[in-house]
Amino acid sequence: MTAAGRRAPRAAARGPAPATRAFALAAGLAAVSSPGAVGAQPKPAPAAPAPAASAASAPAQLDGATYDYEHPSAHASGAAEQGAAQAGAAAPPVPPERRWRGRAFVHRLAAADPARPLPILVFLHGTNEARIEHRWMGGGQEGDVRRIAAQLMEAGRIPPMLVAAPSAVLPAAVAVARTSWPAFDLDAFLDATAARLRGVATLDRARVVVAGHSGGGCNKAGGIATALRASTPVHAALVIDTCMDADIALPLARSRPTTHVVVSWQTMTWAKRPIADFRRAFQRGVEAHPAAPGVLRELEPLVPTEPMPHDAMVPLVLRRWLPPLLSPDAAPSVPCVSP
Repeated sequence: MTAAGRRAPRAAARGPAPATRAFALAAGLAAVSSPGAVGAQPKPAPAAPAPAASAASAPAQLDGATYDYEHPSAHASGAAEQGAAQAGAAAPPVPPERRWRGRAFVHRLAAADPARPLPILVFLHGTNEARIEHRWMGGGQEGDVRRIAAQLMEAGRIPPMLVAAPSAVLPAAVAVARTSWPAFDLDAFLDATAARLRGVATLDRARVVVAGHSGGGCNKAGGIATALRASTPVHAALVIDTCMDADIALPLARSRPTTHVVVSWQTMTWAKRPIADFRRAFQRGVEAHPAAPGVLRELEPLVPTEPMPHDAMVPLVLRRWLPPLLSPDAAPSVPCVSP
């Protein structure tokens, strides 16, 4: 089955009951859905149907190039061992569970001007007991974020951007959702991605969007939580259908004042989660650490209409939020330049 999806109609996504309505929390917990609420905030993109595809035909070839690379420790370990006698001590080794294999996608539109800084989507996949490499980046059957971004670029809904993702296959790294992606180092990942794409494309570190799906957003000491504490200011965090534990709500709410945070979930296949506790903890965190004017602190339940709702949340959220988050007025204090 395909994980490609489209946003449910507005009435279905919001629902008739207050318990199923999306709401936003920003600068005083003002609701974006209310008339006259914080006008500077990005609004979710209008509903757009998923691109049609024939069930009998193979996926269309991507109009761009994919680049693979290793965690920096894979290259540094040998040199460190050889130079240990001269230096006196080798650099502290990176634990295996914190290593990854990177993959980046550069669409033809993004490769047109290698010197032009481009926004980048960093995608953290969920648990991976099957040990599939490059899940959501060409590996596995759930979907492909490269294709989702390519379709948005080709439709003119987002500016040219880069897509990159670490891939973890070690059970200690992604076998259990709440311990997945331990101490994920976003700065190291961006450095390695920039090095791999040197001469091909340039990263704009003022426009880094991090998306964590499922187990990619469950660990309060890893994944998207530690990515938000990187020295690189994250422009936006998309938390997609994760465990919704209360102890990760506070790290999300305490993000930099200029970082948009959007938490989306569905209850069609994952209803037994402490969502009410998460909401209360998130609200308290936002009250104590308000965002800058116009910067989102958004919580929204959604209703995917495609098969496999948990996986369908990925294309649904990316198509819904990437266009407004990458628009020139997405955050007044963070420079964003559309073509």
